[in-house]
Amino acid sequence: MILSTRTSRAWIGLLPVLVVLIIILVFVFQNPEDVKVRLFTLSGTLPLSVALLGAVILGALMVLALGSVRIFQLRRQFRRKARAFEEVGRRSR
Repeated sequence: MILSTRTSRAWIGLLPVLVVLIIILVFVFQNPEDVKVRLFTLSGTLPLSVALLGAVILGALMVLALGSVRIFQLRRQFRRKARAFEEVGRRSR
């Protein structure tokens, strides 16, 4: 039986990150054409890859924000139920 160490787990966890990084680099190098981008009153030209990566990053940040709010709501709900359960337990003694 081979025991894993923190270092070996870190290297194994790093492999998918490296694969994604390589895919992103290939994407960036294959899409250097400039495109016109408009956001509200701002406009300009960017390489297609940069524009799409920016959109992906903004989308990921939105998902992260919404997920964080939901986790906060669930924790608050759990704490309320735990307190109510403790109150019922104290009363029944």
